[in-house]
Amino acid sequence: MTVLFTRNDYEAMPEGVPVELLDGLLVKQPSPRWGHQRIQNRILAALGALLGPDAFGPRPLDVLVDEVNVFVPDIVVHDKPPDDEAQYVGVPAVVFEILSPSTEPRDREYKARRYLGLGVREVWLVDRVRQRIDIVDLDGITSQVEDQSARSRVIPGFELTPSVLFASPWLTSRGGGGHAPSSGLSPARALTRR
Repeated sequence: MTVLFTRNDYEAMPEGVPVELLDGLLVKQPSPRWGHQRIQNRILAALGALLGPDAFGPRPLDVLVDEVNVFVPDIVVHDKPPDDEAQYVGVPAVVFEILSPSTEPRDREYKARRYLGLGVREVWLVDRVRQRIDIVDLDGITSQVEDQSARSRVIPGFELTPSVLFASPWLTSRGGGGHAPSSGLSPARALTRR
């Protein structure tokens, strides 16, 4: 017989333990790979340039789905920032999940559907392997690759272009020689191609 955990068990865990509560099971989240973090940082920079620092947040932030499900998305965007002391951030307007081979089926098939059922208006599935951005909402899925801009219908003016988002960091460097890359563009412009 499987013993299911609840939100109360989740809340009793020490802060910062990398787990999600999925259908009553505590599922360990491995530390993200460097490429995952690089993509997350690029998305955060674009959001910050457009929205300022208070409307969004990176993981770990807890989204309470029900008594046996607490999800920890990579990035959440809110219409109104949650209270600073809140453990659960409420229902985000937009959720970003940067897919990893180990989490893709769960993020794509299970969590995206549950987020929409909770009231999230857009779920961005950012696929580094396929270099594709899928935007999932109640109308279906919109997929963008290469130079096709993925545009949010929830965040006015927000768009990402896969070919720019997934570009190697060294392709945009000036002068070569292993120096840190610099595109010379603002973060918002660096992630879109006009």
